[in-house]
Amino acid sequence: MKPALSVIFFTVSSGAGLGLLVWLLIASLMADHIRMDALTFYKGSAIAALLITAGLISSTLHLANRKNAVYSLTRWRTSWLSREGLLAIALYPLAALHLYALDNGLPQVTPVTLWLLVALAIAIMFCTGMIYGCLKTIPRWNTWMTPAKYVLFGLMSGAVLLPAVLSLRPAEVGPVGKPMMAILLLAIGMVFYVAYLLKHPRKTHLINDALGFREGNVRLLDAGHSHGTFLTNEFGFVLARERARLLRWAAIVCGFVLPLLLCYFSKWFWTASVICLIGLLVERWLFFAEAEHVVRLYHGQQRVLLPVPC
Repeated sequence: MKPALSVIFFTVSSGAGLGLLVWLLIASLMADHIRMDALTFYKGSAIAALLITAGLISSTLHLANRKNAVYSLTRWRTSWLSREGLLAIALYPLAALHLYALDNGLPQVTPVTLWLLVALAIAIMFCTGMIYGCLKTIPRWNTWMTPAKYVLFGLMSGAVLLPAVLSLRPAEVGPVGKPMMAILLLAIGMVFYVAYLLKHPRKTHLINDALGFREGNVRLLDAGHSHGTFLTNEFGFVLARERARLLRWAAIVCGFVLPLLLCYFSKWFWTASVICLIGLLVERWLFFAEAEHVVRLYHGQQRVLLPVPC
């Protein structure tokens, strides 16, 4: 698949913002233990809102017709994209209600809105992953690991951002402790990503399958066009093996290893957050670049969904 930079930025930015929102809300329940004052909570909420909103706006840049953004919201019964959009829109008034309840001292309302926001943020990340995970035409994506990865990496990047936000507290509160949740999720995320890379597909789709031939050696004699088409441009993206291997290592090192080391051995939480987001951008670019649509079988490719060499 041809990677779309706007979608890559959207999935990483909104995932980090939603993950940060989840951990801010949970941390607000433990304000005495974490020592998070109201001003720091609002600063973190503003950063989360900025990441989510920037991601959502960037996602519309991938649409050829901007009106499609409106039409897509009407297909919620069958479309994960529509469900994601509707849930993302619902997030804003619910967040506003939660902040209003906090400001006006409504203890009977805040627990309800808090856990609804947590559930809604996780549901949005799940829907984003299912947009790609439900596509049987791209077998590499069609696995439970795709939505799980989107949720896990969103929560992970948000957990790395949380100590950076806590570092904005007044100096008299004291230094931020070791962010064990971020360290734990970075370790889990790294193991999960390596397992995702090493996962071999159960079936390799051949050009014979596309034409319904069980025997023989099928090959394309004529592509039917002399120039590139939309299908070959969008779905015929080829990534060199050596370049893919280098980018995988860059994603592992920047997305997981360096942030984990920085969180464990230093207080450079903002640096860890930026490096983590860069690594996830590389990982998400690979996610699209390595995907093989079965339509490529009709344009001469002999097979799709080859095992990923590490």
